[in-house]
Amino acid sequence: RRDYGPATLKYRLYEGDGADECDTFDLRTSQNYSWAIDGVAGHYDTLVQEVFCRETLGALGQPTTRSRYYHLYLNGQYWGLYETQERPEEAYGETYLGGKKEDYDVIKSANHPGAFVTEASDGNLDAFRALWSMARAVAANPADSNYFAILGRTADGTRNPALPVLLEADNLIAYMLVIFYTGDGDAPLSWFINFERSNNWFGLRNRNNREKGFVFFNHDAEHTLSAPFSQFDRTGPYVRANQNDFTYANPEWIHQDLMANAEYRLRFADRVQRHVFNGGALTPEAGTNRFLRKAAQIDKAIRAYSARWG
Repeated sequence: RRDYGPATLKYRLYEGDGADECDTFDLRTSQNYSWAIDGVAGHYDTLVQEVFCRETLGALGQPTTRSRYYHLYLNGQYWGLYETQERPEEAYGETYLGGKKEDYDVIKSANHPGAFVTEASDGNLDAFRALWSMARAVAANPADSNYFAILGRTADGTRNPALPVLLEADNLIAYMLVIFYTGDGDAPLSWFINFERSNNWFGLRNRNNREKGFVFFNHDAEHTLSAPFSQFDRTGPYVRANQNDFTYANPEWIHQDLMANAEYRLRFADRVQRHVFNGGALTPEAGTNRFLRKAAQIDKAIRAYSARWG
């Protein structure tokens, strides 16, 4: 067997919207709501939910991963309608957030058989462990000094160069707003495991940039928008014993801890006011238009998908 090295694909996957080059992208479809799997669950299949959630995060002014729809053929046989997705890993960080990819910590929930534990797929867990520990300290003592330390600031809120920035607070707030807005039942805490462990999230931070903290990304957001496992209030809070165990640390529990602090609560309320009212990205009109724009892209293509699977 001869090793020809990594394959090179020359194609503008995202037209002018994304990077000219990427190391990795994923190919995904409807997963649990696919018509090919379950005719009952298929009633909730739109092929829009997942990409809608990620585009909504982008509409809130945050980094997000891009997609395009494609017809997939396997060995000449039509398989259905799929979509590409940029993978939020170290190369994504270099491309969109700056720095070198070797410097990025990429944190995610890893579904090893029955585990759903937090791991670093690139880099290490040191900074994320520090963030989690400091958020736990805010929950125990919500003094401004504890909260601002996470943001690399002194107790009065001014920047302290001696402290690294561990969190982009506006990003965490926007990420959680998307979870609440869409009723995501499988991220970052998951209904399927009684909200005791997390699933389907990514966090990125450049270890060598002390001015920027972790940012978080939606992933695999099919259980949303009134699909069966999204028909409940996701705002929590979810008090579980695992919250005390770093093995299961995740952005939702960090958000819950920070909500003990008045400054963070006010920041959260300000973002709700900005996005949910007065033409913001989470108003009914904006959300409906965003959904319909994606649906219009596949209005004809989805007919071939339906014909393939019945």
